[in-house]
Amino acid sequence: MNDEPDAPRPSHRAKYVAATAVAITVAIAVVIAVAVDVPGRISRTLSGGDLFSSPRLDAEFDAVRAHLGGLPLRRVDVTFNLISVEAVAADGQLHLYWVRDGEVEDVNSITDLHAGEAAFTATDLSAERIRAAVSDVRALGRPGEIQLVSYIFRPGHPLTVAVWIRHDPVSSILHFDPRGGSAVLREESVETDEHSVFGGCWC
Repeated sequence: MNDEPDAPRPSHRAKYVAATAVAITVAIAVVIAVAVDVPGRISRTLSGGDLFSSPRLDAEFDAVRAHLGGLPLRRVDVTFNLISVEAVAADGQLHLYWVRDGEVEDVNSITDLHAGEAAFTATDLSAERIRAAVSDVRALGRPGEIQLVSYIFRPGHPLTVAVWIRHDPVSSILHFDPRGGSAVLREESVETDEHSVFGGCWC
């Protein structure tokens, strides 16, 4: 009588492949855990560095011009991984937009508290100017970390490119001419600590 053949046993090669797959899965999990544990440093490394000093900024500004080109802008912030834009939309409200990877998201809106005041447009934005200002600040050797770069109006002052440098307990904002030049037009000092949101709220 012929017995049914035994079920095939996994070969050494199959065991090795399975073990390798498990090892790779564990390694990926560790990398993800580290990325979650240290979001700033790891995320910036994986994305190719800070957005405000990266060639990727050109494409992101192209997205701003394509989607928001006709709107009056109050402020534009470039952080390490996205752009936030405060713009007056067709409804007369001040809208906050987030721009990342070419996508523009309308996040929120409030009453425009600065109606009738000076504004700028997306045509004023220059990725090259942002990168040059960041390079100039780094050449100064100032202590602290650059957290964002803005196109911004300050009361009684014209539009500037502002570089925000976090250095507790006293952080700095260095203002540059948006048309070019390495000279610091003026400097602001801001008291900060571990609870501070450097850059302020949008309004």
